[in-house]
Amino acid sequence: MGRQAHEFALTCYHQAKSIPDHAIRWQLQRAAQAIPANLAEGAGSQSQAEFGRYIGIAIASAKETEYHLLFARDADLLPVDTYRVLENALNNLTPRLVALRSAVRHNAERRTKP
Repeated sequence: MGRQAHEFALTCYHQAKSIPDHAIRWQLQRAAQAIPANLAEGAGSQSQAEFGRYIGIAIASAKETEYHLLFARDADLLPVDTYRVLENALNNLTPRLVALRSAVRHNAERRTKP
């Protein structure tokens, strides 16, 4: 999971270099990089519940990335073909993050029950 998120962030970073608007480019790159960064930070958590919270933040960053991609496409800052590649990768990654959060939450609940 972390590797897929890392690869997506790298792809986004490189593809966004073609966006001429510095602010939009930076926002897209920052949001995409926040996905694996939050997974990495959460992996060092002291509890499953805390890890689940970080996964939730990674999911929120994925949704933010989704919007920045849409905006860049609709503002004609990102070619449609590039948008589709990144959208497909994100649409593959996001459900996996949701499933991971669900599994971690379930595991946390099992550990807290007597």
